[in-house]
Amino acid sequence: MFKNRPFCLFETFKNRKGFTLTEVVVTLSILGIMTAISIPSFLSWLPRHKLQTSVRQIYDDMNLAKIRAVKDNTDARITFDTFNNTYTVFLDTNKNGVADDGPASIIRNNAMLENGVGITAANTCGFNNRGMSTTGTPQVRLTNSTNIIMRIDVTTAGSISILTSKNNGVTWI
Repeated sequence: MFKNRPFCLFETFKNRKGFTLTEVVVTLSILGIMTAISIPSFLSWLPRHKLQTSVRQIYDDMNLAKIRAVKDNTDARITFDTFNNTYTVFLDTNKNGVADDGPASIIRNNAMLENGVGITAANTCGFNNRGMSTTGTPQVRLTNSTNIIMRIDVTTAGSISILTSKNNGVTWI
């Protein structure tokens, strides 16, 4: 009577392999539209991301200098080169403001910032063996092609904070 056959929902598609030209064209069209929508957003996001990355790098290196000063029971300093947009982190055991002799005193030498990010203003930053600032209340300002300025502040107690201004330094948040 009836032939016992196994159940197969997609029996007609069983021997089909690959995609049709229509499926490939529709998929590529959707990907093209999504890419065209996302590229302008990505290009406007990239400069801000580079600025934030550079600020975070300096912030982390300031914390590293503070920790090393406490750990090694000495002073640590960060000097900035605004012309080349680099900075150096070093131990200053003799407290003369320059790196001590020997490679062990240099923590980071000529650290570079992201492309397009510049140091617009910077003071030498130093920490003593208790993690407190030895150079008053230094500030470092970074900027890029956008109208955003980011600033790193150090208090006399050694606290480090990051502030942002979107109106050329009038207000800081």
